[in-house]
Parts: sequence; C-alpha cells; structure tokens
Amino acid sequence: MDRSHSDASERTVLNGDERSYGATDNDAPVKAVVRTPLDMKQIAVLSLARVAEPLTFTILFPFVNQMILDTGQVEVEDVGYAVGLVETSFSLTQVVFLIFWSRAADSWGRKPVLLASLFGAMLASVIFGFSSRMWQMYAARCLAGIFGGNASVIRTLFAENSDRTNQAKAFGYFSFAANIGSLVGPMMGGFLAQPAKEYPRLFGHSRLLTAYPYALPCLIAALYVLVTMVLCMVYLREPPRAKTDHAMTVREALRDPMPRMLLIYGVTVSAAFSLSALLPTHLFTPIGLGGQSMRPAQIAAVTAAAALAQSLWLLAIMPALDLRLGTRRLFTWTAAWYPLVMAIPVLASVAARSGSMRWSYALLGSYVTLGSGTTMTFTSVQLLVNSTTPPAALSLINGIAQMIAATVKSIFPALINAVYAYGISHQVLHGYLAWLAMALMASAVMVGSWCAPEEPKIVLVEAEDEA
Repeated sequence: MDRSHSDASERTVLNGDERSYGATDNDAPVKAVVRTPLDMKQIAVLSLARVAEPLTFTILFPFVNQMILDTGQVEVEDVGYAVGLVETSFSLTQVVFLIFWSRAADSWGRKPVLLASLFGAMLASVIFGFSSRMWQMYAARCLAGIFGGNASVIRTLFAENSDRTNQAKAFGYFSFAANIGSLVGPMMGGFLAQPAKEYPRLFGHSRLLTAYPYALPCLIAALYVLVTMVLCMVYLREPPRAKTDHAMTVREALRDPMPRMLLIYGVTVSAAFSLSALLPTHLFTPIGLGGQSMRPAQIAAVTAAAALAQSLWLLAIMPALDLRLGTRRLFTWTAAWYPLVMAIPVLASVAARSGSMRWSYALLGSYVTLGSGTTMTFTSVQLLVNSTTPPAALSLINGIAQMIAATVKSIFPALINAVYAYGISHQVLHGYLAWLAMALMASAVMVGSWCAPEEPKIVLVEAEDEA
C-alpha cells in the first residue's frame, strides 16, 4: 500500500493543528480519512517472515534437555541451569545488537537488514542442529541473537505498510504469525528430534541423522527461513521513509510521552510473556497441588485451541473494535478485563480439587475462548507505541521496544515459574501464589492503560466524499 496516498487522503475537519505524529494528552484534531485496503501481498510476505524468529527460538524446547545431557558435559541435576543459559543467551545477545540493526535499517534500508537477519537466523539454526558440545550450542544461540533484528524490522515494516484505518488488522496478522511460530516450533522439535530412533524405517540407515539426532528439526527450520528469504527478496518492497535532515538521536526520539508509553509497553509484555510461560506448567501440575494433571497431549490441545481463539480475536474482532472505539479505549477496556481472567484458571483448579471436573473443563473452556481476548492488550499497546512515534524514529523506537521485549522474555518466564514452584511446594495460598502475582501484573497493565496517551482521532469517509 502506498503510504503517501493514505497521507494525502487525510484532511483536518475541526481545526488546522496538523500533527506529524504522536499520541497526545490534549484534544487531538479529528481527521476525516478514506479507508485504505491493506496490500495483502506485502502483509503475507511479512507474516511469513515473522514466523521465523519464534519458530527458530521455540523449536529446541522439546529436545534441548536431552541434547545437553547427550553431550556428557552436564550432570542430569544441572541440566536445568544449562537449558536456562542456552535459552537466555539468545535474548540477552539480541538486546545488545537491536539498536545497531535499527540504525542499520534507517541507513541501509529495511529490506537489506531483514534479509541479513534472516540469513543469520538460518545459519544459527543449522549450527545448533549439528552441535555436540556445550560451547557450540552457546555460540549458535548467541549468533542467532546477534542477527536477531528481524522482529524489530518486520514490526516497522508492518507499521509502514498500514495506516490508522487498517493498522489493527495489519498487526493482527503480525501477532497471529508470532503465535503460529510459537505453536509450530515445539511441535516440529518434538516430532522430528532423534528421527533415526523414533522412525527407524525412514531414517534408521542415515549415518548423518544417527550421529546428529537433533539436526533434522533445525534443518527444517533453516529451510523455512531460506524460503522466506527468497520470498522477501522477490516480493518485498522497500517502503518510502520520512525525509529528515539527520537521524534522530535516542534522546530526541524519547520525548514525552514516549518514555511513558514504553513503560506501559514493558509492563504489558511482562504480563503476556509470564502468562504464556505459566499456563503449561499449571496445566501439568497435579490437581492435588493446585494444577490440572494434564498429559502433554492435552496441554498441546489447550495451547493450540488458545492460539486459534487468539487468532479469531485478533483477525476477526479487533479491527472493527479498533475503528469503532479507538486504540486507546480498546486497550483500556481489554486491560480492565485482564485481572478478572487471571481468576479463571484458579477457579478451574478449585473445581478440579473438589471433584467437579465438568465445571473445571467448562471454566478452562471459557479461559481459552473468552480469556484469549486479552491478547488484544498486547496488540493495542503496540499500535499505541507506533502512534506515539515520530516517523523518522519508527525503526529506532521499534528496536527499543524489541529490546524491552527480549529483556522481559529472558527474565519473567523463569521468574513466574519460580514463584509458581515455590507456591506449589509450600502451598502458599493453596498453591495459587503465582496466579496472585499474575493478577497484580494484570492490574498494573490496567493502571497503565489509564495513563496511555490518546491517539489522533479519525472519522472514516467514503472515497467519493474526499473527491
């Protein structure tokens, strides 16, 4: 979609106070704008590229414990520590290099930086699959982190390929693609690891896959990234960018209300990532301790159903709500819902403990269907960050936002599971201590939504009216 066409279609109808960017605490001008369709070819290519990072990040989860143990360098009781280092080495390295990639995207263009990041992700995936020593695993994950700028660049490209009339739909695809990568990655890792052992008729005679039992899932992931690279090279367009005399410094970009908006973003992603990490652990925990006693297949079914429900909320419901309510109001409404949703898994567990499994499953069903609507808080806050950002600083701010997300991802999932383990082992609040922590985090998101700046107001008009 041509952004210049979209910008040209906007006209101020209440006053002449044009703002080039930014949400505001004051009364923003109301603009009449023509509804513009998304360029679905660009959105599709970007969505396929967005799958790459969560896919290559999560594909190792099912087998990394055994892979580390197979090296013979780590005792079984220390595997958990080694897994933590392998998983966090990516996020921590990514934090260090994200600003570099954001600056590079402004200097060299979005497309070259995206292709370079995808190439690094592909190479790191191959190296990890053929790793047989711990230092090789660490090196592969650090390499992936060094080239981990693709999510930031893709997020910027989503913003540059949408406008106020269709941004909610565009970022619905952005979040949907991330969910797909996070869902498919563990499935691929679980089914394709140790193929010579699991599928001897197909792979039992392969010396390569016998010697490197975890190479196949990593090679499949790398192949996906390669295909995505080719699609981006052929079909992705470099969007026009705002013309400025000089690149914005971090200090210039972080003018009020941007620091406040980034703080709200950080609180929101902390709650979102913590909840994603906590739910599978809670479902696996025995009922007597405060969980649901689910088998891995049942947990996979619940998480898959939740991902499907989230997709329906983001793609089918959120775009209309965003246009009708405005992004800030939608964020406020869904954030108000957030603390209440945290009570549903607790109620389901209480029902299971009392022997009412029918009520327990019904409550879990309501969590999966209705509770998944809280995913709109995550997407709404991303839209508000974009609307608060100067066009010349879009790549930089998205890089900072991704740094925040990467830092949160390396800390909060482990932290909330540690709180859960402590609460379960000591039966603090009957094992529901972590859900109290989640309710407090969700309440912080709700309070943050009250402090979010208003985005510029718009009124949709027909194209003929503009003529």
